Amino acid sequence: MPISTEVYLRGKSPLLTRSIRAITRSVTLPPPPAPNRARPVPRQAPPPPAPAAQPVPDTADAGAPAREATPARGAAAPGPPGPGDRAAGRAAPRVEAGADPRGSAAAPAEGAVSVVVVDPDEVVRTVLKDHITTLQLPATAYDSLAPFAAAPGAELPRVLVLGPSEAPGTVIEGVAPLIARRPRCRAVMLVSELSGEIVRSAFRAGIDDVVALSAEHTELLDAIARSVALLRGQQETGQGSGSSRDHPTPVTTGRIVTVFGTKGGTGKSVVATNLAVSLARQTAQPVVLVDANLQFGDAAIMLQLRPEHTINEAALAGDRLDAEVLESLLLRHKPTGLRVLAAPADPVSADQVDRSDVHRILTLLRTRFAYVVVDTSPRIEESTLVSLQDADDIVILTTPDVMSLKNARLGLQTLHALGIPRERVKLVLNQATVQSGLTRADAERAMRMKVDAALPNDPLVGESVNRGTPAVLAAPSSKFVLGIDDLARALRAARATSPRPSPEHVTPAGALAG
Repeated sequence: MPISTEVYLRGKSPLLTRSIRAITRSVTLPPPPAPNRARPVPRQAPPPPAPAAQPVPDTADAGAPAREATPARGAAAPGPPGPGDRAAGRAAPRVEAGADPRGSAAAPAEGAVSVVVVDPDEVVRTVLKDHITTLQLPATAYDSLAPFAAAPGAELPRVLVLGPSEAPGTVIEGVAPLIARRPRCRAVMLVSELSGEIVRSAFRAGIDDVVALSAEHTELLDAIARSVALLRGQQETGQGSGSSRDHPTPVTTGRIVTVFGTKGGTGKSVVATNLAVSLARQTAQPVVLVDANLQFGDAAIMLQLRPEHTINEAALAGDRLDAEVLESLLLRHKPTGLRVLAAPADPVSADQVDRSDVHRILTLLRTRFAYVVVDTSPRIEESTLVSLQDADDIVILTTPDVMSLKNARLGLQTLHALGIPRERVKLVLNQATVQSGLTRADAERAMRMKVDAALPNDPLVGESVNRGTPAVLAAPSSKFVLGIDDLARALRAARATSPRPSPEHVTPAGALAG
């Protein structure tokens, strides 16, 4: 459903309501002049030293008295504003048909990325432009896509911010051919209500991201920043992505490390998160953490990240999903550069992600990231099976108690049934303490394999989880972290010396589940 300014003012849009209220309180539009009454001519300000660099003010922005635009050399000066302009709060003709003059006179430098806001509602355009000023990017606005498409500069890098005042289907239908014609044009879309169908249609049209009005105020800025980064990556490499850790270039030997445990409470998510952070700290190569515990994933919380995007959106993209789209859905852990694909926020949404979705996601990620660390569910479900099948290395977690060791043995039997060789499995004994009653040697006898790492039960680990700071960062000299770092180094050594497994030697997931 299209929305209007009144919807914002009723508080339906937490994203922009405060800004709109501030504008509507500060702007008082002058009444239309009385007929046949002379209007005072505003004082002409002295011309600035560099007229081309001075933007024409937007009178809808701050309620300040408007100045006449300085005419270009050789052009006729604009006439005084008429009654229609005065009633609309405009003191000068628009710079170009359909375009909002605020910020449009200050053209970006050649090759610089700029933002273009498109929405038929003038107040919405003003608020959106004001909202993105923190990105410090040149911004213009249009009331529709048609004048933007007709304007010169098709070769310039632009990020379209498509406002919510029109029906999503209409916006998607209009922008799809424009994006197809302009490879250096990306788009972010705002909608009043987010749905799977809208996301799928938007992704198929080439839109980078879809943001709901109910989202946090930073989500739109983050979405725009991701599109800007992708455009800058195109400028640097001539391809669709950047060359830094934030926007990794394709790699041919990306290694999938699946962390697996068949009993809850073994600390599987804690180990997976800290292992991913340790790998990100040890190498300059890109690392991503995938939370494939679809019902009760905690990876984002443990890193104090707000899951603005989740694995559901990647699944909803269907055939439209490629490495570039998938990268736009990843969260970023700023202290380490680790990227994260979060689990669904709602356990019910887990049903939207099937085995083929997880396989496609992991396959794409391994082309962009040197290490793909996968946290899995303790249950033997389809997403867990495919994460095990696709893995180059499997870290199986157990604790030194009888029930956990028994379940770990069952997990090893599952791996054998899948045709996964024992050489790809590393056994980690977590929460290993003398007080537990069972020793490392006991665990090795029960599992009939050596323990590759024994991680002590350290109170600092629980504290770090509660603070949302990985133990690798909070307590780098603790014995737990030293064990995690050793495990990460072992995985790096395995990547350097062993090839990735051949998919044809892996049993299909359906064969075991069927």
